[in-house]
Amino acid sequence: MLVGNKCDEAESREVSPDAGQEQAKRWSCGFLETSAKTNHNVRELFQELLNMEKRRSVSLQLDAKKTKSQLRKEKLKGKCLVM
Repeated sequence: MLVGNKCDEAESREVSPDAGQEQAKRWSCGFLETSAKTNHNVRELFQELLNMEKRRSVSLQLDAKKTKSQLRKEKLKGKCLVM
């Protein structure tokens, strides 16, 4: 997540919103402008970060389950199995 802070100070801006959006696109990540001073998008930023962490956690759990399944298959590979 690329975050532009101090969006309330437009006159002293060093990076335009379009430039931030383009950089986020190059990095394949989200982009959000915030202002801690005016509380603009602060809650939204933290909510998005929490959502990203939840998705990452679920993804890691799924990867771990796949790994256990793959290990089981490798362990049984080349052995006769009667059911």
